[in-house]
Amino acid sequence: MVDHDHAPDCDCGANGTSRRGFMAGCGAALALTIAGGELETATAAQGGPRPIGPLLDDMPDNWGRFGDDDELGAINYLGGREIAAGMTAVTDYNSESAARFTLQDPITGNAIDALVSDVENPTTDTGDPMFPGRFPARRTNWADASDETGSLATAPADGGMAFADDAFATPLYIQGATHADALGHGWYDGQLYNGFDAATTHTPREFQEGVRGINNLNAVPGDPELGSVEMTHGLGRGDISQAADAGVVGRGVLLDVGRHMGTEGPNGTWLPLDTTGENEDAAITLADLQETADAQGTEIRERDIVLIRTGAIERTKDTDAEWHALGEPGLTYSDALIEWAHNMQIPYMGADNLAVEQITQQVTTDDVADNRADLTGTYLLPLHGAFLRDLGLTLNEVMDLSGLAEQCAEDGIYEFMFSGAPLHVEMATGGPINPVVVKATAEDMTDSETSDDPEPTETETETETEVDTDNQTDTDASGETDTDTEATAASGDGFGIAAAAAGFAGLAGAAARALRDGPAE
Repeated sequence: MVDHDHAPDCDCGANGTSRRGFMAGCGAALALTIAGGELETATAAQGGPRPIGPLLDDMPDNWGRFGDDDELGAINYLGGREIAAGMTAVTDYNSESAARFTLQDPITGNAIDALVSDVENPTTDTGDPMFPGRFPARRTNWADASDETGSLATAPADGGMAFADDAFATPLYIQGATHADALGHGWYDGQLYNGFDAATTHTPREFQEGVRGINNLNAVPGDPELGSVEMTHGLGRGDISQAADAGVVGRGVLLDVGRHMGTEGPNGTWLPLDTTGENEDAAITLADLQETADAQGTEIRERDIVLIRTGAIERTKDTDAEWHALGEPGLTYSDALIEWAHNMQIPYMGADNLAVEQITQQVTTDDVADNRADLTGTYLLPLHGAFLRDLGLTLNEVMDLSGLAEQCAEDGIYEFMFSGAPLHVEMATGGPINPVVVKATAEDMTDSETSDDPEPTETETETETEVDTDNQTDTDASGETDTDTEATAASGDGFGIAAAAAGFAGLAGAAARALRDGPAE
């Protein structure tokens, strides 16, 4: 990566201030202003947010790992061994207990008023989660059994089939629903993943035949105009078609941080909103992920697909709950988190919020190495830079993890097979996706089958091996990744076998043993 000259914008946090103290200090006013949508005013008032480049200069990247022309990124790690690991996460238990869960938040067309009107945030209205500037997609019939629709309402011949058909009557914003981000979706310092020029994000495509559609459709306010669409612009590098063609299949794990550390919502399973930058309980750190995994008895292995639940999606369904698009809880930056994701070769990460990470973050001295204390400050979406642009780690946003999380909490089984592929839309910045999880369950367990003294399972007694911190992965001439690396725990980070064995005490351990071994003779 390119080195940058850097001078700190302020000395906040440079003297070892705690995360809570820092958030209540210089970062609070900026975070509050950004949460209200006044980004330019906030920037002028605080001299920030700080540029992401210097923060990430010394962090690892995967540029060139899979070839100089690679546009798929860390999904390359998901080979046959990883697919088999996902299957094993189900078949190691009683196969009759397998159940499937879909993770897409439905596209209803309902709008959260605060995002489409002058209503102030936080809002108690419900609707489809969407980022400010995008309104909900609404479809309508243009053929059905009524007298008001078009030619397809008429059967081709007496006694033949008649059909209903529909179309979106408003734009379908790809980033406005459950979706996977393309690696070219985000960048900094003029470069995308693998060093591609940011200018490629405005690659034109011309069509011989015009199609009536919307012109002047911009992120800034403006009146769209109907006309003939004969040229479009999109990602010339790193578009979502790469992930769509490859598909994403592997062993997945759920880290239910909301259930483990939540303080709000039903049974205290939601993390709080953080519209001002003052509430550290909304910020998910690497240590929080570790503690959640330990509490669940979950072993995170190399090349696992990691899903994180905060409770954010449930807020948008609860008419009594406050919600703020820019105040959702989520992951926050630290050097250790980036190095962990790199060393563990995490290929894919998803969450139930709008951005996986918090929109506004305060990086303190606790989050960076001792020689990087001058990099503390306020940042916007730094993990998108680290994950998408540097590591090529695909992000899946706005997932509905509520049903999956309830089942995991009931039976103590937080591993499963994850499968999904975003819609193949050429040159698109992302793709709508409805991931399917196949998971062993303990729904058929009885009280007599539970025990307080679980026996170790095969997974719990595997020999732990050290993660290769150099993380060198061989790539042959065809770009195929050598997947001989064993799936292992992140040694030294609290994700190991001992934690898993302890976490499986009681019902969870008994359920796992009973499912694996089948009913007693």
